[in-house]
Amino acid sequence: MKLFLTSSTITPELVKLFEELANTSIKNLKCVFLPDAAYGVPDSKDISWVDGERQYLIDNFNWKVTDLVLRDIDEVDPEYLSGSDVIFVNGGFSGYLAKEMRRTGFDKALPTALEEGVVYVGSSAGSMVCSKTQNAAEFYINEPEEGASAIPGLALVDFEIYPHFNENIKEEIESLWKKGSLYLLKDGEAIVVNNGVVTVLGEERVISK
Repeated sequence: MKLFLTSSTITPELVKLFEELANTSIKNLKCVFLPDAAYGVPDSKDISWVDGERQYLIDNFNWKVTDLVLRDIDEVDPEYLSGSDVIFVNGGFSGYLAKEMRRTGFDKALPTALEEGVVYVGSSAGSMVCSKTQNAAEFYINEPEEGASAIPGLALVDFEIYPHFNENIKEEIESLWKKGSLYLLKDGEAIVVNNGVVTVLGEERVISK
């Protein structure tokens, strides 16, 4: 299982590290792109930033990107996931994303694709949803998602991720965090999980309680 969990997409400083994980060039990969987390954000009438992130992958890496919009389907075809090189899951609200993943059976289809070598790339909420619990999403500063802690995530990792971290909110996060391990990721950083081995690309900041 190969997970590349970022705060904000595959930034230039992460390219080489992604290639080491994927064991291939980052160029010309076939990508399934999930934008659904953005649809869970309140008043998300303008989600042009999702289009920008998709286009970034195309323009910079020449990825062959196909959208998989979970809200528009009843069930995910496992073969569709397994036929890609990368599954890229975009940002937004991770609780909403987790519900859609479970409703469509994405959570059941994903493990097979990962076993077959497909790389999962998370951006912000796409990284957060890999945790078993969604506690950080419930209190996320300035953009909390009410009820997220009651929605199970994918349980691919035994920690949670707080993306877009900056130092001036560290004390507040520490006061809100209750149990387990929480990794604080700044933009341009990532957590790599390669067959169970966890590596932080950037400064390692973990709150454990």
